[in-house]
Amino acid sequence: MADIWKATAATVAVRERAPGPIATLRLRRPSADDLARIGALIGTALPTVPNRIADGAARVIWIGPDEWLILGDTASNAAIEAAATDAAAALCVGVGDGRCMFEATGPDAAELLAKATSIDLHPAVFTEAMSAMTLFAQVNAIVDRPPGLDGFRLIFDVSLRDYLRRWFADAIVEFG
Repeated sequence: MADIWKATAATVAVRERAPGPIATLRLRRPSADDLARIGALIGTALPTVPNRIADGAARVIWIGPDEWLILGDTASNAAIEAAATDAAAALCVGVGDGRCMFEATGPDAAELLAKATSIDLHPAVFTEAMSAMTLFAQVNAIVDRPPGLDGFRLIFDVSLRDYLRRWFADAIVEFG
């Protein structure tokens, strides 16, 4: 995947990546069967534990008790909605065009991100199976640790892209 933008220092790098397909799934009062059908359809079980992630054919991030973010190319949004036959309401919409994604990698990635968020990003606490919705540099963000990435992925509203590029470019200076 090609970098859209990047800033690098001796011990940390930040890259903006194309977000690819992202969908938001909202289910009101889904049954266990709904969750199982949707998981089978997208090739990844929906996590039901707060702030957890499930990996399979797609990466699914738990956002709230009735909301998930699906990263990756999966079944159509309409098919996902249709699989939730027992839920009181179901909505699955593509949001990838409205998001921007940054990856912070390297030995000081957690230290760089700690400048802008209060969550504990130490690997013993914030593992690859975790995610968080938090404030980052005073704006809403979703933070996760993809497997095989020596760092973190952050997802923001695309309207914040220029602000975040300036923030990262400024914050990375102290890392050489």
